[in-house]
Amino acid sequence: MNRAFKIFLSNLKINVKYLLQSDEQFNRREFKKRFGWYPNLKAPKTFVEKLLYLKQHYCNPLQNLCADKFTVMQYIELCGYPDIIKDVYQVCSEPNQIDLSKMPDKFFIQCSHTQGYNYVVKKNDVRKLEQIKKEYKQLLKRKHYKVLRENCYKNITPKIICSEFLQDPGKNDLTDYKFYCFDGEPKYFMVSYGEYNHAPKNHKFDMNWNSIDLDFKKKSAVAAEEIPKPKNYERMVEIVKKLCKPFPHVRVDLYNLDGRIVFGEMTFYSSGGFVNGRGNREGVGPEETNAKIGSWIDLSKHEQYMV
Repeated sequence: MNRAFKIFLSNLKINVKYLLQSDEQFNRREFKKRFGWYPNLKAPKTFVEKLLYLKQHYCNPLQNLCADKFTVMQYIELCGYPDIIKDVYQVCSEPNQIDLSKMPDKFFIQCSHTQGYNYVVKKNDVRKLEQIKKEYKQLLKRKHYKVLRENCYKNITPKIICSEFLQDPGKNDLTDYKFYCFDGEPKYFMVSYGEYNHAPKNHKFDMNWNSIDLDFKKKSAVAAEEIPKPKNYERMVEIVKKLCKPFPHVRVDLYNLDGRIVFGEMTFYSSGGFVNGRGNREGVGPEETNAKIGSWIDLSKHEQYMV
């Protein structure tokens, strides 16, 4: 079965499930299936409960703008950081509109409205590009909001984005810096390797570059001392603080290519909101970690956007 047909079948399944379950039913049942207990969405207190509550009730138009991988560039420019936007060669509405004459020998291709299905393409690899076009023809029909009921994807117009292939000089993989922000302040971040190759290894730090990895997992995949601190780390933090300011929770992803800071994306509901918030350090269990992170979100500050 080819990938395009799999996407077609997946679209059918997603649409049927959407018709059979309300957003609240879906969120509760999916969480119970994954973690074995029902979250309290009537009076949310922990991180996972507040995240699901926001996913269901928080409707800020700016969130929709920033969840879209194309229109988020407008927000980056408005915040005063056009220099961190990677080069974009073409944005189109249909796969057959892709114009190879506008592309360099190697480029990155993705859809604006969904996750996954991102590819690095060589201009002369006609066979791979034709397969991607078939996949994207089906993918552009998908309303990504229906997949995990993330309201930030509700009003996105699907586009295909052909952009710069990023490469860190002297390295095989990109280093991804993911900043987790709460009520307009970054609280911790994750350094991740190998995401382009779908084999990520990561380590979490607080904002002062102290390891907190064992608060989230039993064993670190990569040692803290093996991860160098970028020379312009302070500017990365400055950028993240500006970008995250309006939101109750968002993850801001940046790359740092030998000093060149490049914007990745803004993610409002990691894992579709289905995070367990578990801690593993001795004395730090899931309840402690979940409650601590949950205390960083004050839902009352964002009532004007709740529906």
